[in-house]
Amino acid sequence: MKKVDIEKIVEILDNYYPMHVMEDTYTGQPYKALVSCLLSLRTRDEITFPVAEKLFQAADNPCKMINLSYEELCEKIKSINYYKTKAENIQTISRILLEKYNGEVPSTMEELLAFRGVGRKTANIVLSVGFQKPAIAVDTHVHRISNRLGLVSTKTPEETEFALREILPKKYWRKWNQIMVLHGKNTCKPITPLCKTCPIIEYCNQVFS
Repeated sequence: MKKVDIEKIVEILDNYYPMHVMEDTYTGQPYKALVSCLLSLRTRDEITFPVAEKLFQAADNPCKMINLSYEELCEKIKSINYYKTKAENIQTISRILLEKYNGEVPSTMEELLAFRGVGRKTANIVLSVGFQKPAIAVDTHVHRISNRLGLVSTKTPEETEFALREILPKKYWRKWNQIMVLHGKNTCKPITPLCKTCPIIEYCNQVFS
């Protein structure tokens, strides 16, 4: 087994890839981080980001969002997958935020998970990006690469999240999702990983020929 040097991996990938545009844009903005995450489920970021930006020009807070008719919201986000369900969830959550939280997004995992359509990955991104709290958002890229590296041996993203909590220094919790997503999209791909050009190959325990 190769030694998996977490600090070196973070340092290398942090310099190798540009800043993730969506996470950088919505840092410190919990509502936008939440809505953009809801929009991004099962939709590529390249599609989600322009749609989210266009939507926020018309409605960037819960009050404005519920003032849009359901039909208007659907029209604005119809280019993303499952737009009807997402429009319903966004308006329902926005209404709850106004009625129960004075228009503010709650900052605890338990409260976020109570919203329809919000899973652990979305909740962790809202905490990490929106509130800048230590949180590990695990999607397919984070799950796949963390296992390939040999950091964890898990079967589900949720198992990976809790395993990473035990071994990742807290200072890297927020960054791990960002760099793993970029690495997964560009190099450590699901089917044909580009191991020959991988900048962290010396720390990986599953190299493909």
